[in-house]
Amino acid sequence: MRILVLFIMIFIALPLQAADSWLLSAEKALPKLATATVLDTRGAAAFGLSHVDGSTRVTWQQFSKKKSANRGELLSDKALKTAIEAVGVRNDRTVIVVGDPHAWGEDGRVVWMLRAAGHNAAFLVDGGYPALKKAGATTGPGFSASKAVGNFNLQWNPKLTASAQDLQAASTSKTVVFDVREKREYDGETPYGESRGGHVPGAKHLYFKDLMDKDGKLLPRESIEKTLADLGVDHSTPVIAYCTGGIRSGWLVAVLASMGYEAANYAGSMWQWSSLPAKDFPLE
Repeated sequence: MRILVLFIMIFIALPLQAADSWLLSAEKALPKLATATVLDTRGAAAFGLSHVDGSTRVTWQQFSKKKSANRGELLSDKALKTAIEAVGVRNDRTVIVVGDPHAWGEDGRVVWMLRAAGHNAAFLVDGGYPALKKAGATTGPGFSASKAVGNFNLQWNPKLTASAQDLQAASTSKTVVFDVREKREYDGETPYGESRGGHVPGAKHLYFKDLMDKDGKLLPRESIEKTLADLGVDHSTPVIAYCTGGIRSGWLVAVLASMGYEAANYAGSMWQWSSLPAKDFPLE
């Protein structure tokens, strides 16, 4: 009995981080690589020069719709299942996603997608490929990749996804909306093909890279929590994030969810919102 009580006390005292985190440090990811499906979201040239042995290069676009206004949205269930299985993903196998931390957060988008679709062991590497290589991952040049057969069953987590209608409703709820694009985009520039410029009324600006250091690693947890608190967000505040096509906002949602925040990604984002009637879907 005393042993049981001691075990319970130790369990309660353990940090809450490990089980629900979507992020891994490069050092913690390293021993998992041999038994994981490793996906690399960097460009073809960078992947060709050097990548983790056995990894597969992916792009966010291969899991997304093709129509211009909706190209941030994920494919239909059947097509998405096929696309996920095509890169070797299985429900019963850990997935580790690496990317370029100075790009658009494509690695976070892929992790968000897998988590939203029901994969509970998909992880983002803090600091991306450079951090993993520095930590000692076995890497090499060439374009060979794992040919593992995928087997994936979708089981959507609706708490992780948001629609244009959810964004409309946010203005009359306690939900905080984050626009994670550059300030120039928030202020109205349209460098990536949006139909209209500006930001969703009431959206708060939080450029996603402001949560990283110069090496592309996350700032200390207390720093991120202070930034969020200054913007009116605590762990009980629902958040919806958007960007241009749900890529940068997907990264932010991966980070916030890892820290225990209630966050959802609007994958359609500005490509979709700005294409909808301005009367019902305004920008300011």
